Amino acid sequence: MSDDLLKRALELDAADALAAHRAKFALDEGTVYLDGNSLGALPAHVPARMADVITREWGELRIRSWDESGWWTAPERIGDRIAPIVGAARGGSWSATRRA
Repeated sequence: MSDDLLKRALELDAADALAAHRAKFALDEGTVYLDGNSLGALPAHVPARMADVITREWGELRIRSWDESGWWTAPERIGDRIAPIVGAARGGSWSATRRA
């Protein structure tokens, strides 16, 4: 890569409004991850959240997590978040097998 091209690329990277979002993912320094047909890069917060779900919600609260951790209402909450993506109104699209 020529010095001018590298300089221009670094300028564009420095001005990129989305650049700060890179820190939200578990990526090695210098990695460029462009795989569009996979789960994508691991969001950095997910391992800690998974550990909490497994150890506290499932391991300690057990059946109480249906109420105390909001498992019971998860299909509705998730459905409301994806509703705009699929063109549905809030409350009109539930995830999982509850309602389509």
